[in-house]
Amino acid sequence: MTNKPAVEIITERRFYPAGRELTTDALIRITPPALVGQGARPLLNLSLVLDRSGSMQGEKIARAREAACYCIDQLISTDRVSVVIFDDIVEAIVPSQMVENREQIKSAISRVAARNSTALHEAWVRGGMQVSEHLTTGAINRVLLITDGLANVGETNTDRIVTQAGELATRNVSTSTIGIGSDFNENLLIPMAEAGRGNAWHVKEAAELERIFATELEGLIAQVGHTVSLGLTPNEGVKVEDVLNDFEMAHTGRYKLPNLRAGSEIDIVVRLKIPAKSAGQQFKALDLRLAWTPQDAPSSEREVLGQGVVFEFASEEEVEKNPIDERVIKAVQNLMAARARVEAIGHLDRGDIVACRERVRETINNYAQACARIMEDSDVQEQMAELHDLEASLDAGDDVKMTRKKMSYQSYQRSRQSKTST
Repeated sequence: MTNKPAVEIITERRFYPAGRELTTDALIRITPPALVGQGARPLLNLSLVLDRSGSMQGEKIARAREAACYCIDQLISTDRVSVVIFDDIVEAIVPSQMVENREQIKSAISRVAARNSTALHEAWVRGGMQVSEHLTTGAINRVLLITDGLANVGETNTDRIVTQAGELATRNVSTSTIGIGSDFNENLLIPMAEAGRGNAWHVKEAAELERIFATELEGLIAQVGHTVSLGLTPNEGVKVEDVLNDFEMAHTGRYKLPNLRAGSEIDIVVRLKIPAKSAGQQFKALDLRLAWTPQDAPSSEREVLGQGVVFEFASEEEVEKNPIDERVIKAVQNLMAARARVEAIGHLDRGDIVACRERVRETINNYAQACARIMEDSDVQEQMAELHDLEASLDAGDDVKMTRKKMSYQSYQRSRQSKTST
């Protein structure tokens, strides 16, 4: 891949008031390059790690088998796949192999039946080993973990498992997770996917599994870069007060961003405190450094793109002639609503459903007020629908575990601010 992503800097205003210190938000929009030419689709090296513990009995295991077979049908003969199943015993029923005899692979999957308890960690490790043994430059190497339960056999410490997912990602094997129903541990599966540079998914009903498999595969096929990071270097007198996405920070001080996928922009909001400047002055407040590994390159071959964030200053009269950019308003409010969900989850975990409900209602009111001018925007409407659905769930006294999961996964998706271009 020779094309580079485009980086657009969108400031709140065209001009800023001169003569006083200010705090403002800047939207950094990253648009990955398109897939180009024959053979642009990367090869896949996957391990499907499937829970067959007793709680998967019935429709869950049936739908999981169907979704796994659907996945096999979407692969090409030069892709690799392995299938690991687990309860308290872990088995690699399909060792890593090229997808040349897909009917044989699907036949092995079709015989999986639910039984015993959940050795989640050991199964995920086994899947990682299957992928790691066949690393190929340019291929996407990923473990896809599907479970409806808690890790209760072997290693169960969340922090250690998440750390290991991050370590596996540094060896170019990422992890995506799919949680089914209401009994799995989202405080494990979401951080595993974040540390593992993959995706976290939640399905309420097992019937949704095939749709999630399809979405995951579409993202893998569209991937054009991985191990993406963003460095922010403020100039003299400038302070980076916040990165509203709450991205994890690497030991280098750079932020870990989602993978680059063709057709999917990444929006990042940076809040800056800027010193007073004179009218007519242009001031570069921040240098950013975007780094990534192209999908078709060895992990050691990094690409880097640098850009400055520049602000222009003018009189109050000139400033007022230019309204705040609505794209920045929407990005900021989506991220603030994601943070509000995390606060609401904290109330829920303390057993204070009243405070949780109040926080959700407050978020609805704040969001509606801030986005009043852009309420026709489809993304704004989707956000409002999600928040009203949470409010309705809390008012109705729905399953608290399921409501918590909805909040957790909505916050996770919104904080990534990654969306398909239209």
